[in-house]
Amino acid sequence: MRKPLTALFALLLVLLVPGTAQAKTRTDRVISDPRILESSGLAPSLLHDGVLWTHNDSGNSNRIYAIAKGGSTAAAVTIAGEDARDWEAITSWRDADGRALIAIGDIGDNNAKHDDVRIAIIREPEQLTDMTVQPIRVLRLTYPGGPRDAEALLADPRTGRLYVVSKTLFGSEVFAVPTKVWPGGTGVSRITRMTRVARTGASLVTDGAFLPDGNMLLRGYGNQSVIADPETAEDGSLDTLASEALPDQEQGESIAVIDDGAYALIGSEGEDQPVLRVRVPSYAVETAAPTSSSAETTSGTNETLRTLAGDDNRLRLMIGAGGAVVVMVVLFSAAIMLRPSRSRRRRR
Repeated sequence: MRKPLTALFALLLVLLVPGTAQAKTRTDRVISDPRILESSGLAPSLLHDGVLWTHNDSGNSNRIYAIAKGGSTAAAVTIAGEDARDWEAITSWRDADGRALIAIGDIGDNNAKHDDVRIAIIREPEQLTDMTVQPIRVLRLTYPGGPRDAEALLADPRTGRLYVVSKTLFGSEVFAVPTKVWPGGTGVSRITRMTRVARTGASLVTDGAFLPDGNMLLRGYGNQSVIADPETAEDGSLDTLASEALPDQEQGESIAVIDDGAYALIGSEGEDQPVLRVRVPSYAVETAAPTSSSAETTSGTNETLRTLAGDDNRLRLMIGAGGAVVVMVVLFSAAIMLRPSRSRRRRR
């Protein structure tokens, strides 16, 4: 769904906030199905080589689509009993028994007004043909502290646990689906409150996926960030391990991890939109122990940065947003000053 004000903020942040170089890219495929105009999520198939699963945003049918390597649609699968109120994310993983599963997140909530959100879980179809499938599990969930808007649903490939990441201008929040309702169970769950895990420095998150090592890859409209494993959360926050600008897209909404975490595929809303292949930002998992003198300097510097920026780049974002306001005020003032007055035109 298009969100003009949010998109404007995102553009201003991309233009004004410093960042690392844009990711190298190539086109992986172009989604050519005229039914898919608002692709809002991507998930790699675990049963069909090279196939990607996607879906439309709100106001569309309750179908997911299998997109072949060439960009054509190999299958359209209807999810029985689901309304697709505001589908925003899709993810795939294997359960403890090795079965390929797909979850679709009806988690969009632009005005933060929905009493609960839904996640429908299905077994990935073994045959690529148009069909209707019944979810094996539907989760009805709420957030601690009230409704949130969210567009990212992630499945931890190690445990099958599901996470939702909120979409906010300054940072984001990671929420976990309680294990008492998933993994496991069948049918529609009772309404269950998710657990708040931590805050991250990734802003305006439109999608995300787990990397094989348990860290998360989150994307916004113009950047991708590697965020530390949710299980490493300390003091209510998660470290940003790396961040990198993404190529320009009409409205970047989706991301999927491929090639054992070396690359990601990113998609956009719009007609005949390309799916782009980009390298995942490199990041250090372990670092060598510094010397005693450098350790003191590094420790002091890190502490200062954490104090100023909250350890999640909020300072950088605030400066960027402040700069955006300044630029808009200057341009508006200049336009007023340069516009000839009516009295001047009459004197001429």
